[in-house]
Amino acid sequence: MNFDKKTLFAFILIGFVLLLINTPIYKRVFFPELYKAQQQRKIQQMAEAVEQKRDSLISNKEQASGVLPVDLLPPKTDKREQIGPAETENLSEKLYEVDSDFYKAVLSSKGANLVGWSLKNYKGPDDNAVQMLPENASSTLSISFISTQGDTINTSEWSFTTYSPSSIRLPANNSSTIEFVCDLGDERRLIKKFTFFPGLYHIEMEVSLVKMGDLIAEKVYFLNAEDGLASTEKRLNDDMYYAKAAIAAGGEVNKKFKTNGQLYKETGDIDWVAARTKYFVLAIVPQGKKGLSGQIVGEEIQINETTKTKWKRYAISITMPFLNSDFVKDNYLVYLGPLDQDIIKSYKIGIEDIMDFGFVVIQPFSQAILWSLKKMHGFIPNYGIVLILFSIIIKIIVYPLTRKSNESMKKMQALQPKLSEIKEKYGKDPQRLNKETMKLYKSEGVNPAGGCLPMLLQMPLLWGLFIVFRSTIELRGQGFIWWIKDLSMPDAVVTLPFSIPMYGDSVCILPLFMGATMLIQQKMTVTDPKQKMMVYFMPLFLTLLFNQFPSGLNLYYALFNLLSIIQQKGLPGAKKQSTVETAGKGKRIK
Repeated sequence: MNFDKKTLFAFILIGFVLLLINTPIYKRVFFPELYKAQQQRKIQQMAEAVEQKRDSLISNKEQASGVLPVDLLPPKTDKREQIGPAETENLSEKLYEVDSDFYKAVLSSKGANLVGWSLKNYKGPDDNAVQMLPENASSTLSISFISTQGDTINTSEWSFTTYSPSSIRLPANNSSTIEFVCDLGDERRLIKKFTFFPGLYHIEMEVSLVKMGDLIAEKVYFLNAEDGLASTEKRLNDDMYYAKAAIAAGGEVNKKFKTNGQLYKETGDIDWVAARTKYFVLAIVPQGKKGLSGQIVGEEIQINETTKTKWKRYAISITMPFLNSDFVKDNYLVYLGPLDQDIIKSYKIGIEDIMDFGFVVIQPFSQAILWSLKKMHGFIPNYGIVLILFSIIIKIIVYPLTRKSNESMKKMQALQPKLSEIKEKYGKDPQRLNKETMKLYKSEGVNPAGGCLPMLLQMPLLWGLFIVFRSTIELRGQGFIWWIKDLSMPDAVVTLPFSIPMYGDSVCILPLFMGATMLIQQKMTVTDPKQKMMVYFMPLFLTLLFNQFPSGLNLYYALFNLLSIIQQKGLPGAKKQSTVETAGKGKRIK
């Protein structure tokens, strides 16, 4: 194999290894013992972290003020004076529904918390509306605080009352408000007001704490979303791969929070806290004033024995100042909706920073690709057709680079006889061998890196395509033809009763087509018998790897390979190979 071809395949392999090396499936397949040991250590660390947090709350009030509310911890057994409405135990829970064209919200009289949020424009695994909150959600948008007795008080068990009807249908052009009040006696009240808007994915929330200064210590309170986000996709491992939480403070966004059960805390001017899955996000954004700190606790929870992948639950919380003991009123914007860049960017508060478009160098390419696809979809309703046209456009754009790369590789192939003679003659003298080799390149006008550099220039574009097709919501639920029902999912036609390492548990057609077109392309490009193994290895390797990737990604690469075959077979430049090969058959090296 010549230097040029080796380098090309090396970079391709490196790229895919980098994509796989940090994924759980890579660790499970290639390092099973290490993966098992890491999981056991995580479980032990989570247990130790929970025990440490419980001990710190009991023994040290100051430390307790910086953690998430108490329902993340084992309940206390010591008896203290009850803080909360006296009639809490006697009142049954009542649910209140708010129905709009975009979503259905469910609020509970217990804690005046959000316990349900379904998105009507997006379908879940059961073909019903996506449910963003877990089935047993009870503490989303809850209020908690450290009492003057040193206890962590979570108001999720407090009973609130409202004069609103139990079911509200949002009018087409008007908002609707529900106000919940918890009367604590002695003129103390906790008021939570929710305003809903048609055609939007956010709530405006108003929290009022009236004459609660003698109950709240530390001069702070917490607004929490402890339930996490439900998985909304058929493939839990794919959904959880992108699950994460983020805290924005002073314009900087921190997304590096582990799911080890430990508390992570960011202090400063907190702009927002958020948790996301692959396609959806929950963000809490204080309005008018900044938070004092943001807290994250992430953990992995085994859903059932048959699913190896664990659900990642991120409990998020924001600490707010409580400076006026008589009356404090704070406003929040709470976004619960799709990770659609256009939608979340319109809020102009930076929530889009929780999205991942790759490294700094890759981001402009990823965003340009996404913008182009959405613009094309504006006048072409089928995303499958969009991808076909997009692959043609990209092929035209990179055609000069691929043509130059192909011509350079063919020149290198034509020089192989002379290079072999030089190696045979000067193989025992490395310096002379290198000198004569470079002399030959110069005399023949061949750049040894000429075939590789054009391909390297395309790498940011190819990486950007990979990111967009795998992680953006635009292709979710978009069908194409026949068996391709969802371009964001593998086009499985047969489900196997077992799973094959790296390949998965389903048979897909597009990866096979992609692998076949790549094999044909390799056979047309590689003529050296010594490279025969690579001709078959790369198509087979990528077919196995891409079997679990979205069908939209496989469709694009298969079409791109097909266009490359047409380019090599029928376009001007492909027929120059015979001339180039003849030029390489000169006189022997003396």
